[in-house]
This record gives sequence, C-alpha cells and structure tokens, in this order.
Amino acid sequence: MFQQAKADTNENIFFDFFKGILVASLLSLGLVIFAAFCLKWFSISDAFVAPITLLIKGTSVFVGALFAIKGTSKGLVKGALFGLIYIVVAFIVFSVLAGTASIGVSTLLDVLFASLLGGIVGIVKVNKS
Repeated sequence: MFQQAKADTNENIFFDFFKGILVASLLSLGLVIFAAFCLKWFSISDAFVAPITLLIKGTSVFVGALFAIKGTSKGLVKGALFGLIYIVVAFIVFSVLAGTASIGVSTLLDVLFASLLGGIVGIVKVNKS
C-alpha cells in the first residue's frame, strides 16, 4: 500500500515537472520570437539582448515553476531542481535551433540564476499552499 502511494507521488512529480518544463519552454520560445521581432522592427541596440534573454529565462522559470511545484514540502529542492532541468532543456533546444552549442561562464550563471529563482518560487509556492 505504501509503495503504491510513493509510486503515485513520484509519477505526479514527474508529470508536474514535465508540464512545467513544457509551459516554460513554449513561453521561452514565444518570448524569444517576439523579442527578435521587436529588436528588428525598432532597431534596438544589441546591448539589450543579454538583459532581454535574462528576463525571458526568469519569466519562463517563474511561470513554469508555478505549474510544476505542487505539495506542501521541499519547495526549495523542487524549485531549484526545476530551474536546473529547465535551463538544461532550454540550452539543448536553443542550441539545436541555433545549430551550435557552447558552454561557458554565461551558461553556468544561467544554471545558478534559474536554480536560485526556481528555489525561491518553490519556497513561496509551498508555503502559500
């Protein structure tokens, strides 16, 4: 009986994370396309690209974590894990779309940022429940 309840919980966490990653990835893709059009149409300087991508990643982690994190415990762990998984998935998707992949300091900072933001969202979401 206990094993079945634990298996159901693990399946729910996997499904919730999958749903959150899907929402975050689609949101990122949509926001990147919108930002690209805005940059092109309004002749915005390339200096704004880094802050815009950081804002897109932050928004995606925030919204995705709201979908992914359920329950009343381990918000920090769930949120940080969600942020980490999202950044890895986003890195793979956007590397495939760009046709190139490079891991550098900015990638590691993205991992740290997404994990930290996901952890904060997880703490707030779990304590709000």
